[in-house]
Amino acid sequence: MTINPLYPHQVIINTKNLDIIELAERCELLTDILIDSENPAECAALCNYVYAHLEAIKESLDKPLSATRIEQLSVNDPSEFPKAKWLADSDDLCDYCQAVTRALLCRSLPSKTRHQLNGLLMRLVNALVNDLKTPRFLPTVTAE
Repeated sequence: MTINPLYPHQVIINTKNLDIIELAERCELLTDILIDSENPAECAALCNYVYAHLEAIKESLDKPLSATRIEQLSVNDPSEFPKAKWLADSDDLCDYCQAVTRALLCRSLPSKTRHQLNGLLMRLVNALVNDLKTPRFLPTVTAE
């Protein structure tokens, strides 16, 4: 359970069976919905769910991935690894997303600014998902 100090209602998400990538994909879906929302109450609720998912992602960053997920994030040749990061690592991207989400919960933002921050949040979350899905492992070779 995560409680956002700017919006002190309880936000409960079930993360028990979700890995970090599934959490990030949920966060991405929530920001896709948020970008189209015009209702302030709905926007606040969505921001709180985004924030809760980001908190769960932060808590999961240092946890080991499942063997299946490692296999999905493996490549056969190190040359297939990405050359450089777009903006920042997952931890920093998560922090940036949380900061924008907190800003969106301020009710005094002009409509245009709110719309721009919604777009920024969506792009940052998309970058976070892409970073988390970036291949980073080589297959392990077992000795026979």
